[in-house]
Amino acid sequence: MSLFYGDVQKIVVPRIVRLAREMNLGAGQAVELDCPRATLLNIAFRIRTTGTVNLFVEEHNGQEWETTGRLEVEEGETVWHHILKHPGFRLRVTNPSPADAVEVSIEANLPCLKELGEINSIK
Repeated sequence: MSLFYGDVQKIVVPRIVRLAREMNLGAGQAVELDCPRATLLNIAFRIRTTGTVNLFVEEHNGQEWETTGRLEVEEGETVWHHILKHPGFRLRVTNPSPADAVEVSIEANLPCLKELGEINSIK
């Protein structure tokens, strides 16, 4: 997809950010993962886990954090598409198991706009 801003043509490119790599979540544990600000509000997560975890997208509305998305992820690999309302967000991950630890890896695709000339010079 390409867009024009004035006389400059821009294209949407993926920006993959690793939020967690083989993170061990103990039974009942929760963590908050800070995320880079999104330049485009259409994002996706790839989650790999050895057990069930709950994910919560929390966005900063200018005054406080509010939960705008939630997903229960089963063991294996899951891709979750989410549309943000605000560019500032974080991901909260919880292990609902009262007895078992899980291992979690999470990558986020936070697409951004690049000038077409920037893309061509990389090749």
